[in-house]
Amino acid sequence: MILATLMVLKFPLQGSTSADFISDTVHHADLRPCPDSPNCVVLSKRYSVDPNQLFVAASKTLNDLNPHSLTIMTEKKQIKAVFRIPLFGFKDDVHLLVSANEHNSASLHIRSASRVGYSDLGVNRRRVGKILNRIQQTLNIHI
Repeated sequence: MILATLMVLKFPLQGSTSADFISDTVHHADLRPCPDSPNCVVLSKRYSVDPNQLFVAASKTLNDLNPHSLTIMTEKKQIKAVFRIPLFGFKDDVHLLVSANEHNSASLHIRSASRVGYSDLGVNRRRVGKILNRIQQTLNIHI
């Protein structure tokens, strides 16, 4: 009982780090690395789909999450979004891009980071998880 209580208290309050996810390809050079503080996630993931298809799914996903601002650069296959934390008004930046791989596959590269503060209480980790899940649903990929 005590262990369960400690886990409930500890895990929701932990910050986000790139170690929360496993990247299966090299990070894109246009994504800045995360700082040492637990308020940022950088992830790169391969998909066996056409890059254009992945970019459309990523664009739809970010738009559906209702960011404070959204910039879609179709030619570069890049998306920049700003999310506002409702209660405090803090801003988080999301930079997403799609790169083409061999054999008609693509990689999705995401960086989600808080602008201020040391810990984000897991907000960026949850956001990246939600983005990945929605992209998989849009592409109808079963893992």
